Amino acid sequence: YNKTMKFYDLIILCLGKNSKFYESLINKRSIERSNEEFAVTGTVRHNMKINNAMQYFLTEGPFAILPFNKNSFSIVWTLKKEFYLKNFSNLEKIVNYKMSNIFKNRKKIKVNGLKSFPINFNLKTKYFKKNTLVLGDGIHSIRPIAGQGFNLILRDIRKLKDLMKKKLNLGLQIKNSSLLNDFYNLRKPENIIFGLGIEMTNSFFRKNKFLDPLKSAVLKNIDNNSFIKKFGQFVSDKGLIL
Repeated sequence: YNKTMKFYDLIILCLGKNSKFYESLINKRSIERSNEEFAVTGTVRHNMKINNAMQYFLTEGPFAILPFNKNSFSIVWTLKKEFYLKNFSNLEKIVNYKMSNIFKNRKKIKVNGLKSFPINFNLKTKYFKKNTLVLGDGIHSIRPIAGQGFNLILRDIRKLKDLMKKKLNLGLQIKNSSLLNDFYNLRKPENIIFGLGIEMTNSFFRKNKFLDPLKSAVLKNIDNNSFIKKFGQFVSDKGLIL
């Protein structure tokens, strides 16, 4: 541009999951599935003590609560396309009703800025080309359950930072190092395992009159086992690979 050519040791692209720019870099090699679902998001002001993310598996779909400060949290509600289209004009009313049921009408809550977007499951099997890395939703777009997609991105960033620091401390130039290949080999396994695991979790909690009694028994046993609960929390927060 401006009749000038620029050269960079590393280029990182964070353009969202739908950017056409990725096609020339990482092609269409991916594990993907169209879920025919929509995510409804928004923020909630409240006067409660909520410090941890929570997940409710409602009849209409998974409902996540993700706190980001003392008196606010985000919500992400996954809905089947048919239900979403049928109730689009009444979503705010329905969300408020669900929130009042979750908190038993005992608390003051206010839902703001509802938005929605279609959900697509897509795990890329290639992350980079030469010195250009795709980061964020561009390499793993997964179901929004308890903020795990965001957690994957944070762990990607942390691992990339640690690898860059290591290479630079060894006196290696980023452009001549194995940085991106190392990042790919270290992060791809966990990203795929987590993505597929979340898909399986959603399938498990989907309403089924034949399997619901069994699921209730399984969840009751998990709820009574402090080790399993702590282990699940640890994996959600820290990941599979430290």
